[in-house]
Amino acid sequence: MSSNNYNHRFDCWYKDVCNKESCDGCIRFLEMSYLMEASDIPITKQVPISLKPDDIDYERFVRLSEIKNDIVNFVTEGENLYLSSQHTGNGKTSWAIKLMLKYFDSIWAGNGLRARGMFVHVPTLIMRLKNFESPVPEEYKNYLLNLDLIIWDDIGHSEISKYDYSNLLMLIDNRLLSEKSNIFTSNLTRKSELDKLLGVKISSRIWNTSTRIELEGEDKR
Repeated sequence: MSSNNYNHRFDCWYKDVCNKESCDGCIRFLEMSYLMEASDIPITKQVPISLKPDDIDYERFVRLSEIKNDIVNFVTEGENLYLSSQHTGNGKTSWAIKLMLKYFDSIWAGNGLRARGMFVHVPTLIMRLKNFESPVPEEYKNYLLNLDLIIWDDIGHSEISKYDYSNLLMLIDNRLLSEKSNIFTSNLTRKSELDKLLGVKISSRIWNTSTRIELEGEDKR
């Protein structure tokens, strides 16, 4: 994708601190563009947005801001985050993407054509895994195993089959063993709920290796 096509979708991430009239030939823009394209972050979510907490979530937003400000160490050290809420629309996915964007912004210089992070909508991945007429290639699974950071969005959306379970367990377990960083978002706020829908092995790995933050604010959509 050319930088011109990208500009038709949204303004440059750095427009507030850059005085260039065009993004053409800008290494910073090109490196960030590649990271974004490789990440599968929805195009409408690729620009950081301002998030304002309800009073009940103020301290949780402070903690998330602390993680964001130290995101390179968070990822380098293979840390994990489980971001949950019983409510929809109160910032789980937006915060997860904000953290990934901060990581990209911190490591773009000299990155070249190397993918570093991926947004994975788990229900969509499970549907793809079930499509035996067009199976998910092993190369894609290996690709997921080696990325610095993955957002597993909406994990535990519904009960999974044995086939789904074996694939998710392989991907998550191998990333944890390799100390690759993960951000999980979910509407499940209790381990017992995760146990029921994902199975004890996957649930235990996610729950026990992650910093857990539960948002309680109301839907802001």
